Amino acid sequence: LSSVYRFFKFLRWLYLQYLLNTALYMLEPWERAMFSTLLVAIISIAIYSALVFIPYHLHSMVQQHP
Repeated sequence: LSSVYRFFKFLRWLYLQYLLNTALYMLEPWERAMFSTLLVAIISIAIYSALVFIPYHLHSMVQQHP
């Protein structure tokens, strides 16, 4: 049980570091939620695009150079 407590304490510490490093602690909760939602959306789109398009580009590069 103490390891679960330490894990949640570590997650809280990471969240506080995120707030401090991005200066989100100064925003109101709704602004913080909007910023975090946009950040997650942008990162998700970037990861999705990389997973979809990188294999195609790698395949086309290999096909061009015999």
